[in-house]
Formats: sequence, C-alpha cells, structure tokens
Amino acid sequence: MIAVAFHLAAQTNVSGTVVDGELDEPLPGATVILRNAQGKMVKYSATDSKGEFAMSAPDEEGLYVEASIINYAKQTIALDSTKMPLRIVMSPSATQLKEVTVKAERIREQGDTITYNVGSFAQAQDRSIGDVLKRMPGIDVADNGKIQYQGEEINRFYIEGTDLLGGRYGIATDGISHDDVGAVEVMENHQPMQVLSGVSFSNQAAINLRLKNKAKATWTFHGEVGGGYSWQPEGSIWSGELFAMAVMPTYQSLTTCKTNNIGENLSASATDFFASRRATDLSLYVSVTLPGVPSLEEKRTCFNRSALFSTNILWKVHGGELKVQIDYSFNRLASSSANTTTYFLDSEDKVIIENRYGRDRSHSLAASFVYEMNQKATYLNNTLKTNLDWDDVRLDVSGTLSNHQNASLPDYYVSNKFKLIRRFGGKHLVTFNSDNQWESMPQTLRISCDCSNMRQHIGEHAFYTHESASYSLNLKGWLISLEGGAKGYFRSFGSELTGMPAYIPGDDSNVVSTNSITIYAEPKVEYWIKHVNLTASAPVSFARFTFDKAFANHSEGYFSPSLSANWKPNNRLQITVRGGLGRAPMSLHLIQPGMVMTDYRTISQGIDDFCSTTSQNVAAKFSYKHSRRGIFASGLVMQSWSHLPYTMSQQLYGNYVEYSYSDAKSDGKMLMASGSVGKTLDFMQGSMAVNGSYNRSESNLMSDCTSANSVYASWSIGGKISASPIEWLSIDYKARFSNCRLTLNRASNSWLSSLQNELLINLNPHRKWEWHISGEHYRNEIAQAQYKSVVLLDTKLVCKLSKRVELSASLTNIFDKKTYRYTTYSQLSSFESQRWLRGREMLISIILKK
Repeated sequence: MIAVAFHLAAQTNVSGTVVDGELDEPLPGATVILRNAQGKMVKYSATDSKGEFAMSAPDEEGLYVEASIINYAKQTIALDSTKMPLRIVMSPSATQLKEVTVKAERIREQGDTITYNVGSFAQAQDRSIGDVLKRMPGIDVADNGKIQYQGEEINRFYIEGTDLLGGRYGIATDGISHDDVGAVEVMENHQPMQVLSGVSFSNQAAINLRLKNKAKATWTFHGEVGGGYSWQPEGSIWSGELFAMAVMPTYQSLTTCKTNNIGENLSASATDFFASRRATDLSLYVSVTLPGVPSLEEKRTCFNRSALFSTNILWKVHGGELKVQIDYSFNRLASSSANTTTYFLDSEDKVIIENRYGRDRSHSLAASFVYEMNQKATYLNNTLKTNLDWDDVRLDVSGTLSNHQNASLPDYYVSNKFKLIRRFGGKHLVTFNSDNQWESMPQTLRISCDCSNMRQHIGEHAFYTHESASYSLNLKGWLISLEGGAKGYFRSFGSELTGMPAYIPGDDSNVVSTNSITIYAEPKVEYWIKHVNLTASAPVSFARFTFDKAFANHSEGYFSPSLSANWKPNNRLQITVRGGLGRAPMSLHLIQPGMVMTDYRTISQGIDDFCSTTSQNVAAKFSYKHSRRGIFASGLVMQSWSHLPYTMSQQLYGNYVEYSYSDAKSDGKMLMASGSVGKTLDFMQGSMAVNGSYNRSESNLMSDCTSANSVYASWSIGGKISASPIEWLSIDYKARFSNCRLTLNRASNSWLSSLQNELLINLNPHRKWEWHISGEHYRNEIAQAQYKSVVLLDTKLVCKLSKRVELSASLTNIFDKKTYRYTTYSQLSSFESQRWLRGREMLISIILKK
C-alpha cells in the first residue's frame, strides 16, 4: 500500500491544447508524445475534437512533449519549469516523406464546414480577399460583388464569427488584404439564428473570414494614392483609398474612404446584397438614365468622379451586439453614345436614331442601427434604417427628335423591423414580427425641344406595416407552425403632364389613392426523415382594397400553397425539388389611368381597374462536392407560368411610343437552366471552372393594335482558369460565348452572338518586382454575319520597396481604342448602340500598409 501511494504521488499530470498558429483554431487528431531525457517514448496521446489532450507522467527531469500532425511542422516543448496546461502552437508546413512532398491541404472539410486555405489560392497580383475568392471552386463572385456558393446566394458574411457588415460585405471583400486572412470558411446549410438551429432547415451557406493572428486584437491600415494623365477625355486622373479595420474580442470596426475618376463606380461597394425588395413597392416612372453596356467592364465606359465613405462599428454588449453603419457615396457620371432603336411593327418597322450625351450627379446617404441578441433560447433583432438619395440627370439628344432632358429623382426611405423568437423547453417556439416602412419618391422631368417644352411632375409616397405572431412545435422530426398577422398598405400617387402634343390621346394627370388591409394565416409543416427534409406551406389571406372613389372598392381571398423536398444522403450530394401555385393581387404601382412621360419620346399608361394574377412554378437544383479532390458542381432548372388578365400594349404616335395595358388575357412562361463545375488544379497551384446557362421566355403583347407573340431565347457558356505553373509566373484566363434571338409571331430574327476573352499574366522576375500584362477581346455580332471586334490591352509595373511600401505604374487601353458597338433585343424592339470608351491612361500610385 505504501509503495502504491508513493508511486501515485510521483505522477504529474501533463495536459494542454494544440492549435493552428495561423487560424488560432484547435487541431483534433494531433499526436502528442511524452519523451524522457534519452528520447525514449514514455507516454502517448492524441488530441480530441477540441484539440485537447491529457496524460500522466513520472516526476523526473528532462521530460519533453513532442506534438505532430500531417501538414504542420513538429513542435517540441520541455516540461522543466513549464506551467500547465500547455498551449502548443503548430505552423503549417510541407512535410518531406521519402522524396514525396505532402503540402498543406488547400481545401479542408469538417462536418458542414469547408475551409479554403487562402495562401494556396492567392497569387502575387492579388490585393484584396475578394480577388482570391474568385479563384476558389464552388464560390462565385459576380461583377457587382455578390457572392454565391454552389449556385445559392450566401445568407451571412462573418469576420471572425461576427456579422459586422450585414449585406454590405463588398466593403470587406474589396478592402481587407488577403494577406491578413488565413482561411475562408463556408458553413453549409447555415441557420444564422441559434434559436432555430436543429429546428428549421436552411439551404443557404455562410462565409466566415478567419484572420491571421497579426490582424487580430489590433488596428490594420492601408492606403493608396495615385495620379496620372488621360488621353480621352484629355486631362488629369486620380485614385485614392484609405482603409482601417480593428477586430477585438468585444469590438469590431471597419472604415473605408475612396475617391477616383478612373472609371471605378464606387457605389456598388456599399450595396446591401441581403436587402429584399421594399414593401412600399415604389419605383421610378421617369427613366432618363445613362445606358449600361452589356459584357464590357463598366470601367471602360464610365467617365466618372466618385467618392465613397463607409464606417461600420460593432459593440458586444449585454449578451448581444449593437451595430452602426453609415455610408455616403457621390457619383458624377458622363456618357456618350450613338443609338438606333428599331420597333418591330406588323406593317412597317419604325426606326429612331439618337446621338446622346448625358451627365448624372447622384448623392446617397444610408444609415442603419441594429441591436441583435442571438442565443439558443432567445433571438432578438431590431433594425432601424434610412436611405436618402438625390439623383439629377441631364441628357442631350440629337437625331430623329433633338431635345434636352433634365430629371430630378430624389428618394427618401425609412424602415424599422423588429423580430423576437423565444424557445421554451426545447420544443416550443413563439415569434413576434413588426415591420414598418415609409417611402417618398417625387420625380420631375423637363424636356426642351424645337417644337415645345414639356414637364412631367410626379408625387408618390407609401406607408407599409406588417404585424404578425407565430407558434411552432418541434416534435420528433416534425416542426409544425402557424403564423398569423395583418398587413396594411397606403399609397398616394399624383402626376401632372404639360406640353404634350394634342394628337396623343389620354389624360395628362393622375390622382389616385390605393390602400389595402390584409389579414392572413400561414400553416407550415417541416418533416425530417433520415436524409430528407420535406416542407409544405399553405398561406391563405383575405384583402380589402380601397381606391378613394377613383375605382370601385374590392375584396378578395388568396391561397398560394408550396411544397419542397431536400435530399442530402451525405456531405457531398444535395438535391432540392420545389414547386408552388400562386394567386396574388396585381402590383398597386400599376394602377395609373392617366399618362406619365418616362422620357422624351416614351409614355406609360397603367391599368384603370383592379385585378389579380395567378402563377405556377417548379424547380430542381443539385449540388455536389468532393473537397479532397477539389471538385464542386451545381445545377438549376426552373420553369414558371404566369396568367394575367391584361396584356402589355405598344402603340406608336409619330415619333412617340406609348406602353399601356389592354383588357385581354395574357399567358407567359419562362424556362431557365444554369450549371457550373469547379476544380482545383493542385499540380500547378491553380483552379478552373466551367459554367453555362439557357433562358427562354414567351409572352403575348399588343403592337399597334395587333396581337404579337414574343419569344426571347439566349444561351451562354464560359469558363475560367487560374494557375501558377512556376514560382515567378501566374496566369488568369476567362472566356464567355453567348447567343440571343428574338422571335415575333414565329418569324425569327437571326441569332446574334458575342464573344469575350480576358487574360492576365503576372511575372515576378524578382521578389520585389511584379509585371502585370492584361488584355480583353470582345467580338459582337451587330447584324447577321457582321462582326465588330475590339482589343484592349493594359499593363502595370509594381515595385515592393518594403513590406509596407509599394510603388506602381499602370498604362490602360494602350491601343487607345475609342468606340465599342453592340446590339440587344427586347420584347418588341432591337437596340444597336455605339459607345465611347475611356482612352489611354497612365497612373502612378503609392501604397502604404501597416
């Protein structure tokens, strides 16, 4: 007994945690060996799912612990005078095994989380984490910055597990240096509300940026300033940026300030990608805008002066988070084009020729204040938002009908949304929602031409309120819920048009109030059986519409059931099928019996009575991944049918065109299919992706009192590849081919194609020097077998003076190309345009980092 007691007293407990040095995350499955002074193994252990280990050791000198795991460098810690528990920090490293190099995994999978190693996808020319995201298979970044994973939009964007930016994550993807991010985590089937975790299914993913230790608990800064000269328009150019970020345990802050006149429209950076359509349902009638250019990058045709300021702050307080976001942007855009619009008529086509020069000055101020408590038993969120926009457009037109247009288009919006969810006993859920929105959108259009002056003024505002409560019961794989509530919508619309030619029939004023009160109930059932999730909902509602004596008041009931099934047999494959029937009131925005002039030659006239619409839709989607092999694939097919009691009508009066709605039923249908496949190319440190899409829409319209069946079809296929086959060379290549055709009354126009190629070559002759060579090739078919091609070439030289200072010199549009031509189709017309390009430009910049 004495010997046993002495032996036990001589034992020492050795415990600790093994973590990833870059991500500061626990490493499960690490081998931990205890050795004595002679190197002989005394004890052996392995870390658990939390990266922790524990074992007993004899009480003697010279002991040390040896930790190892594949893809990480071995770590050794002497135990003499070392306090417990240990913290063993592992550094990613290549491991040599008999002349076979095993590198750190580029993509790692654990449960529903996919982890991309940023360093293995980054290339020398990359600056922001957004540049690297575009190379990660399975992740798609659109031109406007919106992120999709396996064909679905993400539902959250986190920085170190915290939702600082909400849907305005473009600020982060454009601003955060990829060198500050260790990994990008994709959390599949992410349920952002903890109270619903394991209860309500989500088919969307979230992205989380895991920062390196150097970017945590400190401020990071970088700034850039540049100046140069442009040949078209002739004059000086500039670009500047300041970015600051702090990620603390209880505080996060991200602020950026940008300005330039080199073609970068900065307002897109502050877009809220999670924002749904405003329930106030207001939209611009006046459409005097500068035309966009399909396919071509906006920076090639954007003659701008832009500025953006955005600050985002988050505090963790009282078990929740308080967030403040303030964004201000200014854009002064100029554009020149020569256009030919052809209206397809049964008797003889009508051709309008225009030469346009316009300027658009816009200011936008947005602010949001959010308090959120996200816990397992309680979810609370209150979001107060305001958006104030001012937009003034001036457009000079010469040609068929020369004129000058001036439009003033302010927009004022305020909303407050409240949500509370409580979970009781693990089975019962109670939810309360309150949503209140107000918007005012006055519009004024002034038109001056040789024959007359016209003025269109519109005053429109709306208030929307939605109050609801729901109860849910979670019971052995079943989630049964019932939501009930009331909605109110109150809209006032008035317009006055002066100076309209007398030969165009119709009222030149509108005074309409459209109000509705809706009560509804929505039963919903979710059922889990093995790997299948079934969801069925059957919302039913009753609405009362009043029109302040302009029309007869109306009452109607609605029923719109839907059903979906999701099958996920394993972590690699997921298939979703859904379908639904819909019956809904028409958009009250369409109730407009009088004329409204939308631009100098286009008039719109709405519906003079209330009606409802019906629709059906079916869709199927699949996604597949094999993370160890770096394969990601997804596909979507959707078919929808719509049934309207009215038909859109096009009528020409001289050089004016009027769009209205006739009292005739119209059926339409649309087919959409898309798919993509992505794959890592580890042998040359690269990745590739192939994607394609097909769209076909059919509708019935009226043109010059004649019925017309319009079918628009388009398809496209594209791909991209990035590679770094040797240490000093990296390549990015992207190509897309597309085709479109319009068919009217079974008489088909020819297919018109477009081809786009982009190539970027980056050379690193020395660790301090980079040379970028990039080019774009566009070939557009402007008429059958008639093609217009343009090649744009850029180059950039970068000198890294130190880790914190860079100098660069860039030359864009080296060939000084001046114009770009393209043709597009709409339902009853074609549009051919020639746009002026930004000319040759030279810019010299300096970049400072902390």
